[in-house]
Amino acid sequence: MPLPDTAAVQDTYGPAAEFYDLLAAPAWARLGPLLRRALDRVDPGHGPLLDIGAGTGLSTEAAADAVPGAQLLAVEPSAGMRIALSTRLAGRPALAERVTVIAGTADDARLPARLCAAVALGVVGHLGSDERAALWRLLCERLAPGAPAVVDVLDRTAPPTRAPLRIATRRVGALTYESWSEGADDGWTLTYRVRDGETVVREHAVPLPWSGIGLDALAEEARAAGLVCTPLAPDFAVLRPTSTRDSREEHS
Repeated sequence: MPLPDTAAVQDTYGPAAEFYDLLAAPAWARLGPLLRRALDRVDPGHGPLLDIGAGTGLSTEAAADAVPGAQLLAVEPSAGMRIALSTRLAGRPALAERVTVIAGTADDARLPARLCAAVALGVVGHLGSDERAALWRLLCERLAPGAPAVVDVLDRTAPPTRAPLRIATRRVGALTYESWSEGADDGWTLTYRVRDGETVVREHAVPLPWSGIGLDALAEEARAAGLVCTPLAPDFAVLRPTSTRDSREEHS
């Protein structure tokens, strides 16, 4: 399953890795419980858990904690993000024993015949229709019967505002770190600022092209590939292989 061009992703997300975890707490206060719910009762005996677009490892760590016995494949094309992911693993030796980091996209990964689950957060909106179709086929082929694939989309009930909106702030030493969001027709821009008092000492803008696909359209695409979509929130869903596919496998 191809993700966006590797070099482009590295250029975009590498510099943002410095700020990502510092300012991710508000988002993960919501995402964490949703992910744990989606991964409830996953059987790690069916194979490893695939984390596509693992980033700095927030999703990898949360998935590992939700499925204690699972081995994980963390796929991430951005070198900067992988540095942060490796640092996270260095601080948790037991987690490091369970996580294999794959540099590149899911196309670069040697995947086993079966996966106990998959996670693709912050990924689907970056993919074109052909790339999404390839992802749905991969998940349908590799997921164990009943196993979940966790995905998110842009919540059109609360899209990024056109006016700049501060979404997180955190004091680190003598400096204040901020993240700002500004919407556009084809996605939005995240801007990270570092302030010393009222003075902006550094700023980094990350344009985030996003297809704007919603859960209804995603569910139709996934259904065509043999996956059933169960929404858990307006922008968050679980995909599972259909019983029809499972029945065919049992009788093949």
